[in-house]
Amino acid sequence: MDEVRDEREEVDAQVPAAHPERVFLDGFLPRTFAAFSHRNFRLYWFGNVISLVGTWMQNIATGWLVLQLTNSPFYVGLNSTLTWLPAWLVTLPAGVLADRFNKRNLMLITQSLLAVFALVLAVLTWIHVITITHMLIIAGLTGLVVTMNAPVFQAMVPELVGHRDVLNAVALNSASFNAARIIGPSIAAVLLGTVGAGACFGLNSLSFLAIIIPLFFIRLEPPRHHDTDESAWQRMLYGLRFVRDHADIRTLVLMVAVYSSFGIIYLPLMPVFARDVYHAGAGGYGMLMSAIGVGAVAGGLFIATHSRTRYRGWILLVGTGLLALLLLGLSFARDLKLGMVLLVLIGFCQTTISSLSNTLIQTLAPGHVRGRATSVFVLAFNGMFPLGSFAAGAIAQKYGAPAATFAGGCVVLVSLAIFASVRPQLRRL
Repeated sequence: MDEVRDEREEVDAQVPAAHPERVFLDGFLPRTFAAFSHRNFRLYWFGNVISLVGTWMQNIATGWLVLQLTNSPFYVGLNSTLTWLPAWLVTLPAGVLADRFNKRNLMLITQSLLAVFALVLAVLTWIHVITITHMLIIAGLTGLVVTMNAPVFQAMVPELVGHRDVLNAVALNSASFNAARIIGPSIAAVLLGTVGAGACFGLNSLSFLAIIIPLFFIRLEPPRHHDTDESAWQRMLYGLRFVRDHADIRTLVLMVAVYSSFGIIYLPLMPVFARDVYHAGAGGYGMLMSAIGVGAVAGGLFIATHSRTRYRGWILLVGTGLLALLLLGLSFARDLKLGMVLLVLIGFCQTTISSLSNTLIQTLAPGHVRGRATSVFVLAFNGMFPLGSFAAGAIAQKYGAPAATFAGGCVVLVSLAIFASVRPQLRRL
């Protein structure tokens, strides 16, 4: 614990020197936006908002196009599965890279590759040769790069803002992600009904410039190497052992794994809910995704405002329990308006859970192993999601999307009771 405390103090001590304007902005900005006092974070955040709008446009267009090409809920789930399945291959190595190399440079590579993949999708759609095989292959390639990027960025957040504002920064990132979930689907719904999915893919490719350009202006301290004589394999095993031996981080990772497998089981099924449950078409699909985004933005701003609360553990446990109950409610809802209300609340809980879990793991891990500890978190989140998506598609194919959502809510509720009883210390984190 002394090592962790020293890491935190060192990071915080460097912040004013690295970002002189923070001294002024700290007294000017409201508590909700404290992380904006850091120049590097501002550069990243505003560019990322634009890029994320494009990403959500592509997500909506992909799900709808797969359903159009195949008329199969199973393929909708399979496409989502292939997007996240590469997490099992590259997430842990990406954590090693995050601890060894400049994170900004790594992100420049990953963002550029994602722009290329989106452009390929756009061209294939525009020339009318797109097939489900093309989409599944590009889904896998995109997932490979996205999961490589995730631990790199997550581990970079403390370097952008310092330890004191980590939760605030994570919450603001979640708010931006989910604000894009409101804007992106709304634009995609219009484009899908007018010019088609290709426009969504093309605009997403273009939107990556909004994050690539700011990355060139971000300056980070070079990583400090505590284990330069070890091989990459040894460094990866060290990170796994660290998580295994740290009781709180280990429990948080297991909770995230269950949450990602079953707590988000409804998400890849949104096209099915829109078409088959609510009979609302592409416009309804966009409205449902936007409803999730509204709640998630509210959740992100709530966590950002209360980022220095002493009750993080309690909020995490209560939010997880509430999410499970809302999933059960969603499984019985057959009215579009009621479904949207439930999805707003689900989005609120979802952001609360992911922001707190992410931040707690980052603040509990010392700097020299933070990338690897974060990569285990990302693996639990991204790696388990495709399994949940596959199960969701299979259950929905036979019993319907509501049945899959009901099963997910039950699993989350039971697992929460187990974790809370086995590790009651979580309430005090």
